[in-house]
Amino acid sequence: MLNIAWGVLLWMSATILFRLFGQIFLIPEQVFFVLAIFILAIPLITIATYPYYYFRNIPETERLKAAVQIALPGMLLDILSIIYFAKVFPNLTDVSLPLFASWLLWAYSLILLTGFSIKNNNK
Repeated sequence: MLNIAWGVLLWMSATILFRLFGQIFLIPEQVFFVLAIFILAIPLITIATYPYYYFRNIPETERLKAAVQIALPGMLLDILSIIYFAKVFPNLTDVSLPLFASWLLWAYSLILLTGFSIKNNNK
């Protein structure tokens, strides 16, 4: 249950961030800023997941399950964010919707990837 709550908190944080500042990053003509927001997601997701796994003492064998539980609430809630894009993100243009949706897929993919163990267990 705590993993789901963490996922909702991450979703809420990202939604508020894009609602307030998305117009700065998600401009199709500003390739540098678009690229920067995609690259910046890597350390942000890393900071939001690996320390969480560590402090919650989630064993590597359970991290994939935890990653799914973290990502799934946001994925479901973002269905509504996309459907009501103009109302949820009034500062973003319709042209930025594909960039936003792409960033969401990228971020959720990164969260899910943190659930996979890096160690080679085939010894």
